Amino acid sequence: MKILLIEDNKDISQNIREYLELEHFEVDQAFDGERGIEKAVKGEYDMILLDLMLPEVDGISICRKVVQRKKTPIIMITARESIDDRLLGFETWAVDYMVKPFDLRELVARIRANLKNTSLESTHISIGEAELDLKKRDFSYKWESVHLTQKEFLILEKLIREQEIVVSRSSIIEYLWWENALFEWWDNKLDVYISNLRKKLGKEIIKTIKGVGYTFGK
Repeated sequence: MKILLIEDNKDISQNIREYLELEHFEVDQAFDGERGIEKAVKGEYDMILLDLMLPEVDGISICRKVVQRKKTPIIMITARESIDDRLLGFETWAVDYMVKPFDLRELVARIRANLKNTSLESTHISIGEAELDLKKRDFSYKWESVHLTQKEFLILEKLIREQEIVVSRSSIIEYLWWENALFEWWDNKLDVYISNLRKKLGKEIIKTIKGVGYTFGK
């Protein structure tokens, strides 16, 4: 497995590289944003480890540029631990987020877990006139491509994957956000995403089962 490590602190980068190599990963390094983008776009990697704070180009900008061209999973690594920073990382399609300092054993475990999830994922999920392309992160409805934000895509993915049941609000919130302490705030945010999806795809695309949750409207 080949990993691109984009980290400007050379001591930290070297420590991570040496540990990952002991775990039988091949590691390529970049020490600034511009070089990181170049390698990420031109190279073929199984995973990218991306520092949020970098010289030249910051990690969020790199993440946005990379996901436009490649589908390589990205784990953000940073000293910034605010909720806003974490959410911003996930909004740009990072698959995971680690706050420094972290245990290198945990980093390896997260890398392997995310690589496993990626490899087990089927390419397409469809129901009726709706189809999700999980690799390209594309959604088409009635044979037309529809632009979705990350969270909108994930909501539809969960509803379509669990099309045989009514999906509760709490399970969707847990799927999208893991900050359970702020459940009420996420509860309000979910209403906004559901409303936006209905505006884009029609009111019947997501059916509300009062007091229970949601189902995907076929």
